[in-house]
Amino acid sequence: MAIYVIATLIVLFFSACSDDSASASGVPITELSIEDFEQPYTGVPRIVIETRKHKAIKDRETEIPAKMQIWNEYEPESEILDLTIRGRGNTTWDFYPKKPYAIKFETKQSLLGMAKAKKWVMLANYRDRTLIRNAVAFELARKTSLVWTPSGKFADVIINGEFLGNYYICEKIEVKKNRLELDDDSYLLEFDTSYDEEFKFKTEYNDLPVNIKYPSEPDKIQYNYITDYINETEKTLQLDADDSTYLDYVDQNSFIDYFTVYALSTNSEPMHPKSVYMHKDKNGKLSAGPVWDFDYSTFKLNKTGLINQKTALFKPFFEKDSFKEAFKQRWPVIKDSLGSMNAFIDSLANYVKESNEQNIKLWPINISAHKIGDEEKSFDEAIEMLKKALQNKIKELDKLVPSL
Repeated sequence: MAIYVIATLIVLFFSACSDDSASASGVPITELSIEDFEQPYTGVPRIVIETRKHKAIKDRETEIPAKMQIWNEYEPESEILDLTIRGRGNTTWDFYPKKPYAIKFETKQSLLGMAKAKKWVMLANYRDRTLIRNAVAFELARKTSLVWTPSGKFADVIINGEFLGNYYICEKIEVKKNRLELDDDSYLLEFDTSYDEEFKFKTEYNDLPVNIKYPSEPDKIQYNYITDYINETEKTLQLDADDSTYLDYVDQNSFIDYFTVYALSTNSEPMHPKSVYMHKDKNGKLSAGPVWDFDYSTFKLNKTGLINQKTALFKPFFEKDSFKEAFKQRWPVIKDSLGSMNAFIDSLANYVKESNEQNIKLWPINISAHKIGDEEKSFDEAIEMLKKALQNKIKELDKLVPSL
């Protein structure tokens, strides 16, 4: 009897620990079924995720083992992939009903046709009536000389049998092959008031919060080097208007291009600052970018002026004669590259329209502050507002930049 009990416990133990991809009959599962899923197909890929034992995703720290499969209307377009999933974001996770997620595959995957990598983000775009503001801003950035901008693709997402609406599946900002490709001895920094990385510092002059994102665990020499470099850069930017010493420290075109993307999209995140990335290659200067986070209060009609010109990050640049002159020369070049933006927006809008209709039914935008005016409009009206806001800013910069 004792032997039987022990044997039974062993069987139960190994059954509980067995591979989730095997069915009760022992036959490998090749599909994460959507037979009981009644949500209509909207023309974008469907991402089906099942967490182990359907465990709920409750926080941003716990990485929950899961499986993913990509479906079209009738059949899977990928094998079942192993990954972990957790919550992500700050305000977007804590205060909004539609949650964003971070996923990590066991091996590098070319997700939805994008370049192979392990880590990806699933942006919820809860506040964005159009769902495409991030994608439009990223396209603006690709029109400039910024060295790398994340790519993203839209998909309808189902987690543990529950339809969660439209998500922007996006490349994570990180120093890696197929992402921001820098030398080994390089740095990725995030200026952000969350100030939540283990390795961080405040700048000496403006007290700006700097998170060291790469290397993830800098040694003392690396930490001191980048801290000194940023402080020296900040110091040189405070010198007289005709002093161009700062050009020894910064890649000026990258800061012009970065500023322009945020001005065109009316993104005020550098004001705080929030999600402002900069990087420095081993033997290079400090460069602005990559750009990030455009779902919040962006492409707003009647938001006038050179957005972020007076922030702690950019005000010193606009007090430099050489920067203003370079901006005057650079703006016409950037403007000439923007002629196709309306067509890009229209194409993207047509692609996500049906998915957007299902998404807004599930997640009506319920906010009281920082509205941009399209929250209760139809999708078509919101798209037209986005296009008009962008074209208005192009015309405005045409007047403002030459008068700097």
